[in-house]
Amino acid sequence: MNDNQDTVSPRLHIGGQWRDGATSWALRNPADTRQIVTQVPEATTQDVEEAVASAVRGAKIWRETPAFERGQVLAKAAAIIDRRRVEFARAVTIEMGKPIVESRVEVGRAVEQTQYFATTARHPEGYTAQLATNSEMGYTFRAPIGVVGLICPWNFPAMITNWKLAPALAFGNAVVFKPAEIAPLSATLLVEAYLEAGVPADALNLILGRGSVVGPALISHRDVAGISFTGSTPVGTRIAADAARHGKRAQCEMGGKNAIVVMPDANLDDAIAAIMVGGFGTSGQRCTSSSRVLAHREIVDELQRRMEEGVDRLVVGPGLDERTTVGPMASQQQLTDTLAGLERAVVEGAKVLRGGARLVDGEYAHGWFLEPTLLRASTAGAAFHEELFGPIVSIHEFDTLDEAIELNNAVEYGLSAAIYTRDLVAAHRFIRETDTGMVHVNRPTVGAEPHLPFGGAKASALGTSELGAAGDFYTKTRSAHLRWEV
Repeated sequence: MNDNQDTVSPRLHIGGQWRDGATSWALRNPADTRQIVTQVPEATTQDVEEAVASAVRGAKIWRETPAFERGQVLAKAAAIIDRRRVEFARAVTIEMGKPIVESRVEVGRAVEQTQYFATTARHPEGYTAQLATNSEMGYTFRAPIGVVGLICPWNFPAMITNWKLAPALAFGNAVVFKPAEIAPLSATLLVEAYLEAGVPADALNLILGRGSVVGPALISHRDVAGISFTGSTPVGTRIAADAARHGKRAQCEMGGKNAIVVMPDANLDDAIAAIMVGGFGTSGQRCTSSSRVLAHREIVDELQRRMEEGVDRLVVGPGLDERTTVGPMASQQQLTDTLAGLERAVVEGAKVLRGGARLVDGEYAHGWFLEPTLLRASTAGAAFHEELFGPIVSIHEFDTLDEAIELNNAVEYGLSAAIYTRDLVAAHRFIRETDTGMVHVNRPTVGAEPHLPFGGAKASALGTSELGAAGDFYTKTRSAHLRWEV
């Protein structure tokens, strides 16, 4: 059965032409692996060479296009994505398993991002400066860096991919876009939308294929000025090192082990709702997932009881089912790795309160389903320290705010953190003393706003943040010195 009858067929886009790969492989539905979603074409290193050559040509055209016109193109792209949002959402769900309700929200966020960067392109930052005489002045301006390589993840294949594409194009760069292997449908739809909106064909190239094959070729290419990557910390660290070795800038958004701190005065209804969304949304496959709950000793048992009730209400199923709140894992490898991490946590002493196993019976028999899992654990071992990247939330207790801050900061990651409290002093101390790139008060650890930076600290990020002032990565600052009397 082909569950892709009403969805785009993925192809490479190189040099202004759509093309098939020399080889292809079958992408299977993560909710029912008997179903082949589509055939995914495989790019080669020669395809990368041609894509970069095309982008070099496209960069010359696109950077000379006035910023106002580039903004108009992005505004059209936003309208096209919005018009096709049903198709986009379905593509996201059938390729990586996310519940369709979440996919709709994701596509809506992609529209907002494109609208935002359509306007920021018209307002490049700069300043004027006085020079030595009254007949001289200086000013700064931003210029595109040239050709950028975008290496994108599978967990938010419309949203995160687009928050790279939109600013890269808005600021006049040409793009070679490499999506995750298992997310070719949404990638193809995005490229179609931008091309239909008016981005020059050479300025946007799409290469599908194995990261181990096309990734190094893209990163090492002499004509690629920068690499923006989202994915695991081990891979991101290697990419940053390789990019530095080849003399180009890199922006790497990587892993997280994010905590929600629940103080004794917290609104527990709000905290529980945040934990359910932040910990189990997207089957826990988010770098910002709320995988640790740090609960004050006074309320930890009550919080645990209500969390157990919350997990019991979750509905596991295929993403296209409107009732589903937790879909399958995105791939066999993802399921295997998460189960291995869970096993390590249990061997180290974590107590399983809910879940803890793969679902294999009935409607789950042919999918990559994992029970939503709730653990009670110490602050040592995998449950506390490892990014398990699945629907697994662990509860840990503390006595004081100082201890909570210390525990939040005790892991190698530093992406996002949250605190639930009515105490303004505690909230501000948490904001100032947590070592994370993003801090939330009475909000989940998940979420991103187009106009605010998205990025982390420590092992969660290398290079500049994304969103917000994204032009910092996609542009280079130049200074001009003028004398008008000679």
